[in-house]
Amino acid sequence: MKRIAALDSIRGLLLLLMTINHLIWISGGYSLIQTVTLQPLGQFGAAECFVFISGLLAGAIYSRESLTNIQTITKAWHRAFSIYRYHIGCLFIVFIWILIASQFLPSASPTLQQSAHYIVESPFKTFIASAALVNQPNYFDILPLYIVFMLLLPLLIVAYRKGQGWLVISISIGAWIFSKELNTTILLPLFSFVFSSFKLQLGYFNIFAWQLLFVGGSALGFMLQNKTLRWQHPILTILAVIIATIIFVAHHGAFSSYGIHRWTLYSYANKPELGWLRTLNITVWIYLIAVIIQRYPNALHTV
Repeated sequence: MKRIAALDSIRGLLLLLMTINHLIWISGGYSLIQTVTLQPLGQFGAAECFVFISGLLAGAIYSRESLTNIQTITKAWHRAFSIYRYHIGCLFIVFIWILIASQFLPSASPTLQQSAHYIVESPFKTFIASAALVNQPNYFDILPLYIVFMLLLPLLIVAYRKGQGWLVISISIGAWIFSKELNTTILLPLFSFVFSSFKLQLGYFNIFAWQLLFVGGSALGFMLQNKTLRWQHPILTILAVIIATIIFVAHHGAFSSYGIHRWTLYSYANKPELGWLRTLNITVWIYLIAVIIQRYPNALHTV
């Protein structure tokens, strides 16, 4: 698959949007700019799109014919280890800062510890639990997500090469459907036995739900790389436009007189659990953006 410049532009834009939103949230507030940066098109945001595109590119890049299965495993796991090193480095810096602040800025200590519980009382065990990806302080849950995805990627690629993509997608959809029952809280008894001195912080994202974005993206990336994807149809395009438009106007209050507003929609589009409405919303926009890229290859190069 040739490099699609529009995807690089979109990824850059998504990173910018996520950076703006997180800087605002860390300050404890909300800004008018978030009407543009948060969820402007409906019940989905930059994070979901970024995870999907990451899966799409991973599926395409790591499934090249020039790579054997062993090479795919080596490269994917090397990437996972690289991400892990950045994760550990960031953890170390933040933990050291909180420990220093607790000594010299005691008034700020309670606020800082909201992001990383028990770090002052039990810094060593908290760091070990975090390094083991079990404990996830605030905003430290996205890299563990990617580490797990990259460790599993070679298994996905091997299955795709064997023609078992249907099985991978079926399992992924099944895990998403039952993600509320499969979330990481079921492992708490085991974690609590090992890390018994403090209450663990679990990540914001339910990995059993969010894996659908990465797995779906990797499957599409594999098919694009191997030129087996036949996806565009006029009826699908019309249907996607209709669904995207309905959710967009509902999200922006067109049906508020009927009691349908963005918070009503959110009950069906839960972000941590990747609700069905959020999944549908991002799916139709992925399709529509793909149509734009195909018909107008230069349209999104500098988005």
